[in-house]
Amino acid sequence: MNQQLIFNHDFVYSAEQDAVSFSCLLAGLRLTGYIARPDEVSADVWLSQVQAAAFDWEDAAEQALTDECWNEAGEFWLPTSVND
Repeated sequence: MNQQLIFNHDFVYSAEQDAVSFSCLLAGLRLTGYIARPDEVSADVWLSQVQAAAFDWEDAAEQALTDECWNEAGEFWLPTSVND
């Protein structure tokens, strides 16, 4: 586990992005992660599913951040499945 990476556990559905968003801090830098909603899943159900699997999504986010996959706005996107 990366001690400089802190997840805020603030999963919310963003209609603008059509994705679940969450924030984290990486050595003081605030980043926002997005997980796109699959077409066949409603927003409410998708948010519940992401929250239920938060640990797995945080692992996926940690890997993306290790690979420095964020943009200039501090945003990064994860695959729709933690197995992708």
